[in-house]
Amino acid sequence: MLTRPALSLILVCAISPTQADIVPESKIDLLADPTFKNFVFHLSEKNSLSTRREDVAVIVDGILQVTGKGFGYFRTVEAYKDYHLVIEYKWGENTWSKRKDRARDCGLLLHCHGPDGSFGGAWISCIQTQMLEGSMGDINVLQGKTKDGKLIPSKITIEVEQDAKGKARWKKGGEAVIFPPDGKSVSSIRWKDRDPNWKDVKGFRGAQDVDNPVGEWNRMEVICDGGSYKVLLNGVLVNEGRDATPAAGFIGVQNEWAECFFRRFELLPLGKSKEK
Repeated sequence: MLTRPALSLILVCAISPTQADIVPESKIDLLADPTFKNFVFHLSEKNSLSTRREDVAVIVDGILQVTGKGFGYFRTVEAYKDYHLVIEYKWGENTWSKRKDRARDCGLLLHCHGPDGSFGGAWISCIQTQMLEGSMGDINVLQGKTKDGKLIPSKITIEVEQDAKGKARWKKGGEAVIFPPDGKSVSSIRWKDRDPNWKDVKGFRGAQDVDNPVGEWNRMEVICDGGSYKVLLNGVLVNEGRDATPAAGFIGVQNEWAECFFRRFELLPLGKSKEK
């Protein structure tokens, strides 16, 4: 879940990549370097409990701990395209600040481009795979703005139906819709079996959720092949889109007041994963 507060200070600012997008030819382990020299951190001093990198994210014995004390994100220095992203994650117990009693919240920011903080000061133009209790696998599309107020476009086409509350939900064979619609800066497309009675409370579990309970490991995959964008959770296809633009960019991890652990964060060449 993304909020858009006014920010007083940003730790690091950076701009769009100028180098060629990297297409993985072999496995790329994004947890290989515990110094984070290949990442840029973008954190709100106003809304973070700490902006010290060591307080926000650490890698120990190959396991990444996102402490939840930061508000913002960190993302790769390099831009990537045409990859099979595999993460293995589990929720921690700690939640903080405005989300202390709310659903645990994290997320994968993919196809990131444009200036850091271009979306509401806290985020970046991207296509996000949501990691939120009860909403694992929602797709959020964020379009930041330039200094003169022009949208920095991110788009994706998703086949959808309307749920009981009139919200867009992925349905294979449904109406093909481009998100966000013209004039809008953000859209959220719910995963296929999101509980219609979802509540923003810590520990929420929907009747058809496919992720494991808090403290147990899960596997999430995002397969980006050209403009195709597929999200799998524990082997189940939960959301997908096509004609994503841009179809490449930085890869980021959202920080929003919830502790999460990652024991795997890898990019694989397309078609090379033999795992189930």
